[in-house]
Amino acid sequence: MYPEEQKIYDIEMRVGLLGKDIEQTDRLCTKLSESIEKLQEVNTNILGMITLHEQRHEQHEKIETDLREDIKDLHDRIDQVERHISERIDALRNDLMNHKRDDNVIGNTLKEIDKYKWMILGAAIAVGWIIGNVNLGVLGTLFK
Repeated sequence: MYPEEQKIYDIEMRVGLLGKDIEQTDRLCTKLSESIEKLQEVNTNILGMITLHEQRHEQHEKIETDLREDIKDLHDRIDQVERHISERIDALRNDLMNHKRDDNVIGNTLKEIDKYKWMILGAAIAVGWIIGNVNLGVLGTLFK
């Protein structure tokens, strides 16, 4: 082979190798483009999920805030009911103490009435005995 033919042959070989390299690079670029498209789809899906997650998170925060307010309102109502019940119990205790004092006064009064009742009953028995045992004729002379 002549040196010129050798050069042409080398050039043709290099051109052929460059052609194969270009084909491989073209396939690689195609695969990279497909991968980029898939990554974009995944990115879009992830963004959608993140947006949905943020919306749900905001809803949960709102619900939690509402629940805390409801619990605070409920706590306030329980405190009011507790105060009202305590006031009612104190009033009932005072009423019972007043009734107890009234019962003591009534009990003492009943004891006094009981004492006088027995004194009157004893006097009536004594008068009855005297009338039954004393001669009525003597009484008639006393009252004339």
